[in-house]
Amino acid sequence: MSDIPFCGKGDKQVNREEFLEGLQSALSGRVPPSVVRENLRYYDEYIRGEAAKGRPEADVLAELGDPRLIARTIEDTTPGAGEGNFDEYRANPFGDMADRYREATEEDSARTRGSVHYYDLNKWYWKLIAIVVIVLVVALMLAVVSGILTLVIPLLPVIIAVLMVMWIVRMF
Repeated sequence: MSDIPFCGKGDKQVNREEFLEGLQSALSGRVPPSVVRENLRYYDEYIRGEAAKGRPEADVLAELGDPRLIARTIEDTTPGAGEGNFDEYRANPFGDMADRYREATEEDSARTRGSVHYYDLNKWYWKLIAIVVIVLVVALMLAVVSGILTLVIPLLPVIIAVLMVMWIVRMF
């Protein structure tokens, strides 16, 4: 790990490529290659975006800190990391199209293996469905309560009369 460049106060300044290489080196084999690829893209876009806003690249890298610490955080928050060895991440010379094709074929093969599919319940239509279900449950509860009341209200004078007779009988 000591060969991974550190970008911080008092140390030599590294550029974006060295930072990303350090992050890749720290993550490779510890988390799935897709996680490495996703995080490398994120930090590359972040550094480029901040530089496009006029910030010096060195300041952005100093703000981010040590890529080993970032890698450790990513490893700690990645499900399954540390449970086994992952393939080493290697940059794809063919670019994004080959990555997308590989990801699509991995998804297709995962579907055919009967793997678990997770639904993103933060979509607007899931929220709408939840609201509709809640409204229907409340309407059903009100219908049941009102049905019970329509049966009890006509009998209420009789119930009160019986209770009064019982009360009078107990007094004497």
